[in-house]
Amino acid sequence: MWKRLLSFILTITLIFGMTVTTFAASGDINIFVNGKEISNDAYVNEEGKVMVPLRQRAEELGYIVTWDNVEKRVTISNEYNTIHLKIGESSVIKNDKNINMDTKSIIKDGKTFVPIELFSNTLNLILGLDDKHQVLNINQFTNNQEEFFKVSNDTEMTAKLNEYMKALEKNENFHGSILIAKEGSILLNEGYGFANFDQNTLNKTQTKFAIGSVTKQFTAMAIMQLSEKGLIDVNDSLSKYLPDFPNGDLITIHNLLTHSSGLVNFTELMEFYTLSSNNQTPMDILNLVKDKPLIFKPGEKFSYNNTNYLILGMLVEQLSNMSYEDYLQENIFNPINMNNTGISYGKNNGLHDATAYSGYLEVVPIDDEVLLRGAYGAGNMYSTTEDLYRWSEALKTEKLVNKDTMNQIFKEHIDMEGVGSYGYGWMIIDSEVGKIILHGGNTLGFTSSISRVVDLDLTIIVLSNVGYYDTTTLVNTLTSIALGGVHELPEALTEIEIKDADLYDKYIGEYELAPEVICTITREGNRIFAQLTGQEKFEIFPCTEDDFFYKIVDAKITFVKDDGGNVTNLVLHQMGQEISAIKIK
Repeated sequence: MWKRLLSFILTITLIFGMTVTTFAASGDINIFVNGKEISNDAYVNEEGKVMVPLRQRAEELGYIVTWDNVEKRVTISNEYNTIHLKIGESSVIKNDKNINMDTKSIIKDGKTFVPIELFSNTLNLILGLDDKHQVLNINQFTNNQEEFFKVSNDTEMTAKLNEYMKALEKNENFHGSILIAKEGSILLNEGYGFANFDQNTLNKTQTKFAIGSVTKQFTAMAIMQLSEKGLIDVNDSLSKYLPDFPNGDLITIHNLLTHSSGLVNFTELMEFYTLSSNNQTPMDILNLVKDKPLIFKPGEKFSYNNTNYLILGMLVEQLSNMSYEDYLQENIFNPINMNNTGISYGKNNGLHDATAYSGYLEVVPIDDEVLLRGAYGAGNMYSTTEDLYRWSEALKTEKLVNKDTMNQIFKEHIDMEGVGSYGYGWMIIDSEVGKIILHGGNTLGFTSSISRVVDLDLTIIVLSNVGYYDTTTLVNTLTSIALGGVHELPEALTEIEIKDADLYDKYIGEYELAPEVICTITREGNRIFAQLTGQEKFEIFPCTEDDFFYKIVDAKITFVKDDGGNVTNLVLHQMGQEISAIKIK
């Protein structure tokens, strides 16, 4: 409960306490088509839409472009599609089907310019826009050659899964990509919602997302590969590799892999988020925590901690004489064809496609770079659902390590306080459907999850470009649907009108969520607000007389009354947890 509460507090603090960048591209935008730098001839119109010259970009993608000077019409075509558009209009016709865009095509400097949403939504290309670094990536889909990408014959199940996700997209603002596979075939592989809200570009099956802590399983794999080569032993003390590290004689590599080191977690320190890019090497970040006292004796218990995997990433570099990025590329990504996976802002200038957002029903773009650069081996990768499926399938084989090493990775090494156990970079849970191995990832603007029901050979991968999305509930629901369980479609949270706003006076007061953590409820006219200790206040909206929801985060508050109608406490619902708070004032 405490960890869930602190997660909620930290999430709100980071989202609204840090500078949130409202992106607006300006100046030259460097365009890459299928990874090759082409030009910088895009521009931003008065509405903030990125416009690119149609002929040049379409021809680079293999289309034939013809121009009707009399009608001011353009036709672009290849062997599969024919698209017609008229200058000055916002609609296009693709294979006799009308598609509306938010922005009109125009002629500028003798060239036809179109919004990038045409490339995403009409030409079905993968669009990635990094406004901060002035980069536009346009990529065509690549074919999946592996046998395990064959489509399942269970079309009814696929329809049920897609129906649920479409309802979630519509009613709960889901944005991301989903891949579900069972017994070596694909049940669902779709993108939902927007990769970039402002530009109206869509998420696709090969859209790249930052994956946060899902990175840890790759770092653990790298360490175990080095272990097979005799370059490291999980029982070694950290001091063997970092001789001057405080308490290094007490902490083992096993402790780092299993989050049992007792070190302070650097991502829980606000000073980490204020580091400049010039002071963001792994050692700069490690210096923030290494001299702090241990929280507990190493090996004593489990406590999830990004510092552990920051250090492990450093050890990969030290032992392999390669950069962490190059090691993963050569020893993991390349051998299993993870061609759309890499290190965010790494030396190869890899970038995710989807724009980072924070929020829930209302979202804001956020600058996630400080976290993605600084997380290193704890969470600095980007990938796609399809590449993570390749990874999941490879873990059934000995392509990366031998069977004994794989068993060590998935061994239940340490108890996670009743939730399950932790292996090396993976969580292991015994459930009513059998053993599940899984891991999630959260950054300020991205959420990820990979889950495998081992005995049923069911894999569910969720990637979203909204930070701190409740993937736990989503994965549980998708698992239930895929196994034939009964489910309800998500319905929209509907704000009701409270005709007598004086009702809110019953709720006003202070509620103790935890020691020194107070939720203060206040009223301003016909509006009601909730404020946690040390934070700004945020409006909550009624869906019943006693139930309220946030729009800036996926959380709800229920006010509880006694038999006399007096409010005695509130319950905070978030991330599948319920935390009760007694009214104290």
